[in-house]
Amino acid sequence: MKKLIGVAALMAMAGCSSMSELRQEQPYRSFSSTKGVEQAAECVLFAWQNQSLAGVHYDVSLQPLPGGGRTVVSQGQTEFVDVVSTDRGSDISIYFQSGIMDWRKNSRIEAVKSCL
Repeated sequence: MKKLIGVAALMAMAGCSSMSELRQEQPYRSFSSTKGVEQAAECVLFAWQNQSLAGVHYDVSLQPLPGGGRTVVSQGQTEFVDVVSTDRGSDISIYFQSGIMDWRKNSRIEAVKSCL
């Protein structure tokens, strides 16, 4: 039984991409905002922190984005948002690991939309 659980865990982890790998692909959704990077990123951070997904509040953090900007990332890098500066405010790109349920994606997207 322990071996079966171990194999299942390895298979689950094998499907996860790193944040860098996900960034090499097109974002799941992209938005433009008139808000600056810090204001938009903090809004997404607080919106995601206040969300309850299936009765659970997941840890969310804010970190610098390599090359400039900010990244809002959930526990386990399940989903993340990159916020970069533009001449009109900021661009916001949402990325999800494969296998995330649509209801969770939609909930995270609606939270981002509230920050535009």
